[in-house]
Amino acid sequence: MEADKDNIATFVEVIRRGSLAAAARRLGVPKSTVSRRLSRLEEQLGAKLVHRDARRISATPEGMRFYDSVVDAIDVLDMAVATAGESVTEPRGTIRVTTPSDLGRMVLIPQIVTFLQRYPDISIDLILTNRFVDLVQERVDLALRAGAVTEPNLIARKLMPSDLQLAAHPENDIDCEDVTGLEAYPFVLYRKRGQTQVLRLERGTDDAQESVELTVSGRVNVDDYSAMVELVAAGQGIGLMPALHVAEGEKQGRLVRIFPEWTLPSMPVQLVYSTRQLPERVRLLIEFLAGTLGV
Repeated sequence: MEADKDNIATFVEVIRRGSLAAAARRLGVPKSTVSRRLSRLEEQLGAKLVHRDARRISATPEGMRFYDSVVDAIDVLDMAVATAGESVTEPRGTIRVTTPSDLGRMVLIPQIVTFLQRYPDISIDLILTNRFVDLVQERVDLALRAGAVTEPNLIARKLMPSDLQLAAHPENDIDCEDVTGLEAYPFVLYRKRGQTQVLRLERGTDDAQESVELTVSGRVNVDDYSAMVELVAAGQGIGLMPALHVAEGEKQGRLVRIFPEWTLPSMPVQLVYSTRQLPERVRLLIEFLAGTLGV
């Protein structure tokens, strides 16, 4: 018996969302319709595709294999429908973009302003959040991130390096000749429970590299680098923060870099997007950002 394409598309949405109710909201149909389509697809294929319980629905091994074999085809069909109305000469439509708040403010927003001026028929739905956003499940076209990308269905395109640098308030009385002397001074700590943290710093080149570990302490822990900047600028301690924040703070006269030869190399700032076929408007934004921000 031939499997119905609506049933297959419904199954893909259920696995992505993890529940019948979420899939029904996304598809704009009653939950009972989603359940009926799933049952019908299992009947058509002669295989049990999902496990159901009171809270969540998940794919069986057979269901996961079937999902992997059809999800790309469903995405291509969805993309064809979404882009069918795009003008041949002028790209149009909405691009959903997500990035942490600090990267959005300092890096992305100025570029988006220029991009929108260049393409008047394109709109941007910008999601500024420090939480992890699942691009596939939340239907987000593009992310700007600093850090490792481990999802196998995503592509990461490097834009710029983002080393972590030591900074303090300009009037902070730091008197030590060696970087290890900083252990005697208070720090603003990043994402560390407790009042101590080990910082692993490096200096030199790949041919002649030196490293050091500092055990530092502080009374304040933060999970946001913009908050760290404010606290360091208020004299609450030394901070190890991204180079972008240090450069902005120095320009404003609020921060000064200390022991500049010592850094903590981190993952670069990257554009992240799905491996599925991209609409022209998304491809244009990727190429624009790579051209203006790429190294």
